[in-house]
Amino acid sequence: MRFLANGFFSLGALVLAWGSVARAQDTSTDDARRFLSRLYSAIVSGDSSVAGSLIADDLVWVIGASGSILTKPQLVAAASHPSPVRFEIDSLRARRYGTTLVADYVRRDHWPLGSSEFMTSWRALAVIVQRDGGSRVVRHTLSWLARPVQPIALDSTALQPFVGRYQIAPGHVDNVHWEGGHLVATVSGQSVGARLVPVSLSAFSPDGIGAVITFERDATGNVVDYVQAYPDGRVIRALRLP
Repeated sequence: MRFLANGFFSLGALVLAWGSVARAQDTSTDDARRFLSRLYSAIVSGDSSVAGSLIADDLVWVIGASGSILTKPQLVAAASHPSPVRFEIDSLRARRYGTTLVADYVRRDHWPLGSSEFMTSWRALAVIVQRDGGSRVVRHTLSWLARPVQPIALDSTALQPFVGRYQIAPGHVDNVHWEGGHLVATVSGQSVGARLVPVSLSAFSPDGIGAVITFERDATGNVVDYVQAYPDGRVIRALRLP
């Protein structure tokens, strides 16, 4: 009986301890959501005063698309005018380490586009500290999240003109060929290629996510090259080889 009693006591203590950890995590997540919502509301409304009060003087804010860094004066200046973007916070998780709150979440930016909108998604990490009687963000990083494309159906007759070899750089060739009934692009030195998923009559997305390849034609309609644009701003033009 003594063993059973000790066992039940230990189990009960474990359940109580786990409940305390879960409550602490819930509180941290709520605190992080309130802080981020207040910060983004200030940025959208152009309230640079409130935005500045939530930003540490030694802020490092990394822009996901370019990797460039914003300082506090730069971010406050950017927040001095109202923005048309709507920020959405999703999948938020937070944990507190002493006076530091670390939050990771998905940020979706909704941009107006005429009567509709387009959206970009980011994985974000924010480090928030307690300073001078308030919370301040000291580090914030963004990583772009690729979205699956919306493919269209093209028959083999429409796809055949794109088959060929395209020179990306001297000695570096992208071989666009048929494989398993699909167009596949395999770069020199690689054994596995990327399936080219059609998104328009002349544009394709490698494996359905990320960069887009657009094939170009000359005045006679012959495919002469392709242009590949990457999310980080790089553009590669590959000429078609004879």
